Amino acid sequence: MYLNNRNNQQLVLFDIDGTILIYKKYFSRKVFISIIKEVFGKELQISMLPGFSGMTDLQILKNICSIINIPETELNNNIRVIWTKLLAEFKKLSNPDCIELLPGVIELINLLSDDNNIHLGLLTGNFKENAYLKLSVFDLEKYFPFGAFGCDSDSRNNLPEIAIKRANAFYHFDNFSTDNTIIIGDSPMDIECAKANNIPVVSVATGVFSVNQLTEYKPDFIFENFSDYKKVYESIINL
Repeated sequence: MYLNNRNNQQLVLFDIDGTILIYKKYFSRKVFISIIKEVFGKELQISMLPGFSGMTDLQILKNICSIINIPETELNNNIRVIWTKLLAEFKKLSNPDCIELLPGVIELINLLSDDNNIHLGLLTGNFKENAYLKLSVFDLEKYFPFGAFGCDSDSRNNLPEIAIKRANAFYHFDNFSTDNTIIIGDSPMDIECAKANNIPVVSVATGVFSVNQLTEYKPDFIFENFSDYKKVYESIINL
């Protein structure tokens, strides 16, 4: 256990796709297209899909259903079936041949988890089972015992409150709030989510957005990648 002189507890919430890992090809879009056809009998082209970056899976599904004129009630009636089918398809793609671990991530996670004042959780657009499936490819699921997920809400901005409540429930205390929580992500939606909840945010340009694009949204810190993981760690503990 890493010991330090700080007394302040911090809750650090990680995004997954584009932040911790990334699919080597656009597999996610193809999976959603195949499941929508299977469940609703509707054809979709990739060009019809919204950008997935920063969106929750529930938000993606609602947007797709709006595009192909599927009522929200019909989506809700089929949502458990959809999660099950999506998970089955993602299991076929969850291996090191399809998913790339991003630079410095393991080192950063290890450094944070060894700090006795830092507690790690997830804030991700992935539905819960898929989030842990992806992390399990690199044996990272053990670092994130709780979080808020893409099946919890169709708005990413609602996820921090959920994650904080789950963190407090997991540790059986009420130490965490927006005052000592930090969000780490790769998209403008991560930044907007953090700002909507008055939470500091660390951005990384390992997803589809560049440093220049992310800078426009004014994150507290921004990195090209996490290769210099010690510098990233120092930035986090000083927020």
